This record gives sequence, structure tokens and C-alpha cells, in this order.
Amino acid sequence: MNILALDTSSSSGSIAVLKDRKMVAESTVGDAGTHSQWLLKAIDSLLKSVNYSISDIDYFAVDAGPGSFTGLRIGISVIKGLAWALNKKVIGISTLQALSYNLPYSNMAVCPILDARKGEIYSALYRFEKEELKIILAEQAIAPDAFFSKIAGLDLGPVMFLGEGLKTYEGAVRTATLEAKIAPPVLWNLKASNVALLAFEKINEAITPAELVPVYLRKSEAEIKLKKNK
Repeated sequence: MNILALDTSSSSGSIAVLKDRKMVAESTVGDAGTHSQWLLKAIDSLLKSVNYSISDIDYFAVDAGPGSFTGLRIGISVIKGLAWALNKKVIGISTLQALSYNLPYSNMAVCPILDARKGEIYSALYRFEKEELKIILAEQAIAPDAFFSKIAGLDLGPVMFLGEGLKTYEGAVRTATLEAKIAPPVLWNLKASNVALLAFEKINEAITPAELVPVYLRKSEAEIKLKKNK
């Protein structure tokens, strides 16, 4: 079974193809620029590099959020288009869970952080138990200090932080959480192979392209302005 997975949730970008949970090919770019300009060409190039055609793909997976509103829309639109044309199903994966799989089976709690702008972060808190990622604090859009205070109140011991949100909030993490451990920056970008691996676990939850929607966790700027103008 072949799964093609995408990540366009932040400034980085990633594409992967896995066959039966084994890597076929992956391409990850630290600063991808405008996702709409590189994504389709990169998918075509990756598939050709391993002598695959798009018709060899059985399922399509994408991180559905939270993350950049524009980035999520682009990735989801591309996945929907490819799956629709081939009459295949899709699987949406939590961005924060997929990012946490950069530290598989960590013996510390894992806290992925993305910058949600407007003084907030997208974050959650997890722990690996055997082969499963368990939720300690559910994903949310929240002020950093408020979330870090929640973590400090749990008395979990050392917590490992990762994600692009650390570019802005690493200082706040270290100040608020005495036992904070910061993962190396090379692990801050999400890999599409993680999205694909999680998708294999959710094959029974695969849906039609029309059913796939982004998970924003909060209203977009346009929705906020519309509400104010009513």
C-alpha cells in the first residue's frame, strides 16, 4: 500500500511516499517559500525519481492543522485535487502530533510549538507510551505564558520542546519552565513521512476528498473582521 503525504503547515515544506510503512522517497525543505509555487512540481519530481506515477498511490495524506491558514489551504487543496482525480480517499493528520513524531518514543513529555501569530501559539502536550502517543494537554491556540503555566502545574519533570514557534518563544519557554529541554533546530520542521506513518494507523478513518477540512483552532482574520463589521 502506497501513501503520498504532504506538509505545508508552516514556512517549511515536505513531501513523502511510503510503501507499507517503509520509506520510498522524501523531500523536506526548511524554507519552502510560497507553497503554491513549488508543491506540484516537487510532487512530480519526487515520484519520477523513484519511478512512481501518481496512479500508484493508494491513499493521500496531509496535515490538516493547526498551522498557517494559507499553507494548510494549499496543501489540502492539492491533496483533494489529486485524490478526486484518481477516486482515492484522503486522511487528515494533526500537525502537532506529526511534529511530535520527530522525537519518537521520547522518555520525556513532548511539547510541539507553532507560532499562531497575534501573541498566541498552537501547542499541545504529549507522552509516548510504548508505541502510542498519549495526549496530556489537547491542542489549542493560546497565549504562550498561559500554556507554559499549565505545563509547569503538571509537575511532569523535564519536557522536550520543538517546533518553529521556538524561533519566537524559546526565551519564554526557558523562563516559564524550569526543566525545559529544547530539541535541536534540525528537528523543528515537520516531515511528511511522519504524516504518512500516522496515516497508516488511520486507514480505517480515510474519507472522501470532499469531507477533508482544515483544523484552524481559531477564526481567521477575515472571519474576525466580518464579525466586527456586522
